[in-house]
Amino acid sequence: MSEGTPDEDVFPGAKLSDPAMVRAMGGALAVLAGLLEGKGVSTVEETSNVLGIYAVITGETAPDEGLILACWAGMLRDAAQEKAEKDGEPGKWD
Repeated sequence: MSEGTPDEDVFPGAKLSDPAMVRAMGGALAVLAGLLEGKGVSTVEETSNVLGIYAVITGETAPDEGLILACWAGMLRDAAQEKAEKDGEPGKWD
């Protein structure tokens, strides 16, 4: 069993970055995605999907960076799912 932090146990590349910084930046991205959605530019879900694709592509050449991007995409997806459930659309994420 790994003796790392919870972030390192879930995301092995996290030990190469500051977990608090990764979470803070993910939260900031969620705020920005929410603002874009509020202005009708893009939905949080769409931003999450594009960031997830970018994470996969980046992960091919820079695995640690791809892992951080994937974490951020997941945080945005969680925010989009929370919003959908709040708006009464929970089946969308099943």
